[in-house]
Amino acid sequence: MSEANENKATSVDLRNMIFNLNPNEIGLSKKEFGHPVWGMVMETGFPDGSFTLVSLADGTTSLYFSNGGGIIGGGEHENVRGASEYFLSGAQHFYKSASKVSDFPSPSDGEVKFYFLTFDGVLTYSAPEEKQGNEKDELSNFFFAAHGVISELRKIEEK
Repeated sequence: MSEANENKATSVDLRNMIFNLNPNEIGLSKKEFGHPVWGMVMETGFPDGSFTLVSLADGTTSLYFSNGGGIIGGGEHENVRGASEYFLSGAQHFYKSASKVSDFPSPSDGEVKFYFLTFDGVLTYSAPEEKQGNEKDELSNFFFAAHGVISELRKIEEK
């Protein structure tokens, strides 16, 4: 397998792992955590693939690309952890706009998908990136919070 295909496979594996993760495996229980949403996945589609942002309540924060590569372990940095916590705090409000799902297709070109990882299953919400970015969607502020996490991840990558 070529290195590019290997990187692509790793990104797919990481994405699948998140959707199949039991929160108890990372030390999160409904009783102890006290909030319905214990993790977030935000994805944005492009003509040649997508990127996936993951923020979990245990501090795990990663960004990876469907064509391979990304940033893993961002939650070890205080600036990323703060942005991720802010993003997750918004999830506790915005999940009410989402619908329950059992499969997790990647976003199409120009689509933003939010996957809310709750103790009662996964919920999703999607909208065109153009609406999200131009404050024309009810989750636009949440979209900007997610991009705050991405900005902080990029800062640690630049160092």
